[in-house]
Amino acid sequence: MVSCDEDDDEIPFLIPADKPSIPVTIITGYLGAGKTTLLSYILTEQHGKKIAVIVNEYGEGEGTEQPGALGVGEDKYEEWLEMNNGCLCCSVKSDTVMALEKLMEKAGKFDYILIETTGLADPGNIGQTFWVDEGLSQLYLDGIVTMVDTHNFARTKKDSRGSEFGRQIALADVVILNKMDMVDQMTRDRVAADIRSMNSACIVQFTDHSRVDLDGILGIQAYTSVPPPSTVKHEMSEGISTITLTTEKVLCREDLENSLQSLLWAEQPETAADNNRSHGAADSDDMVILRMKGRVHTDVGWFMVQGVRDLYELTPIPDPESQQHLIFIGSHLDSQRLQNVTKMYPR
Repeated sequence: MVSCDEDDDEIPFLIPADKPSIPVTIITGYLGAGKTTLLSYILTEQHGKKIAVIVNEYGEGEGTEQPGALGVGEDKYEEWLEMNNGCLCCSVKSDTVMALEKLMEKAGKFDYILIETTGLADPGNIGQTFWVDEGLSQLYLDGIVTMVDTHNFARTKKDSRGSEFGRQIALADVVILNKMDMVDQMTRDRVAADIRSMNSACIVQFTDHSRVDLDGILGIQAYTSVPPPSTVKHEMSEGISTITLTTEKVLCREDLENSLQSLLWAEQPETAADNNRSHGAADSDDMVILRMKGRVHTDVGWFMVQGVRDLYELTPIPDPESQQHLIFIGSHLDSQRLQNVTKMYPR
């Protein structure tokens, strides 16, 4: 560990604290959850918001998740199109970054950006892009929204073996339980409880036909505000769980950073070669931290902590006059190891 007595100026921030002006929301969800229906609403209804939407071009299921299903024409397109309601839309095969760079040429025509992922995608990979790609410095990650097919929830968990689906839930800041018109109250309560056992820090919304209040998924500032402590502890579903740690002690910032780096870098499974194994697949018993957030009181002040996978940032904040805490969401979380490394304790 590095001594706390060394000059604080020598401690680097991993990510600059300055935040750009245009928020980006990632819309994810397993096959058939209702992402395309939500995007169709956004692109066609007169809701008064100027939103740029990046649509994933690859069809899923029975052709329901293709660009034509959004009411924007049958032809495939890779340029930005302006919709009748003032929104912009672009369909991409793989290069989301290039689409975003082209979009910035139209700055001023939109206030929000939505990115749709495929049903089998891991939203963490896209989320990290906004912290490491200097070409996207005008953008910032506002939140990750996961759509869930409530009616087929149990089947989805079984079919996905807890891997892709579990990561989509773990990384979500908002989970939308869709198709509520197809389930009874008992099923609704059971699914909501299961979601909260996997990610007790997320906001859960209920809807049918993917009709949501856009103010509940846009501008939520999930990565630029301090989250409240998690109220559900140590419950687990499909290997994904939430653990909240807290302490009344003032922490040494250098020691804390060394601890976080140990958890996120040295103690994580090998990464590049096998995405499924390294990021929490069901056949691995390694602890994998997918999301981390909270606030900490250190010897050099209060900081907001935000992290996705192996990237994190500490942003100075005013004294919140409330207890510090760190929320970890991931697979096979080891409470004892987390508290030993961070010197914080279960809430």
